[in-house]
Amino acid sequence: MDSATHTVSLLLADARLPSGGHAFSAGVEPAIQGGLPRADVGAFLRARALTTTRVDAATAVVARRAGLTGGSYAPVERAWAARTPSRAARTASMDLGRGLLRLAQRLWPQSPAITALSARGAAAAPRPIVLGAIAAHTGLDAETLVRVAVYDDMAGGVAALLKLEPGDPVEGVRLVMDACAAVDPFIEQLAMTDTPAAIPAASAPQAEAWTELHAATNRRLFRG
Repeated sequence: MDSATHTVSLLLADARLPSGGHAFSAGVEPAIQGGLPRADVGAFLRARALTTTRVDAATAVVARRAGLTGGSYAPVERAWAARTPSRAARTASMDLGRGLLRLAQRLWPQSPAITALSARGAAAAPRPIVLGAIAAHTGLDAETLVRVAVYDDMAGGVAALLKLEPGDPVEGVRLVMDACAAVDPFIEQLAMTDTPAAIPAASAPQAEAWTELHAATNRRLFRG
């Protein structure tokens, strides 16, 4: 990667990016509201990293390939939706995708990969597909894309945790590092995902149930 692409990877992993990620808890708020003890958040994040986050990371890789080749994002989105059974989780991802796409449109208005998503009109694309389109335009390689997708999800969850259950921020850093490390053995495999059918199907039924309950309450700080 050249220096500009490295900068993009850092920007995408930065919570200050104005794309709405600061309003998403990566399932941590639903889990805590559902009764998960704070002491078990680390285990929750590791489990999420190996299920929901792996699905999203692989989806981003396949979307990147579609963006590079001029292929359709529709089969990628269908495969992602089939592996994301919670309607509330899909809605939250599309809300985040809408914010990220708005940012991408402002930064790279002439990008074919991003314009292809813009042509959807009011229909929002899930965040991992927008992330893949950005990677295609900016030259982000597949392995870096996977690492950015995983880090973003885990760091978002820990940032939310520190607002919901304040504690030592250093411990939060440890939680992010441990959760990202859980995916390390799968990074190369995820980066080689080349078709929608190859996206892993790794569900998290308890987390999905918590997410559905969370979406129905008006006592929440985050989308999901």
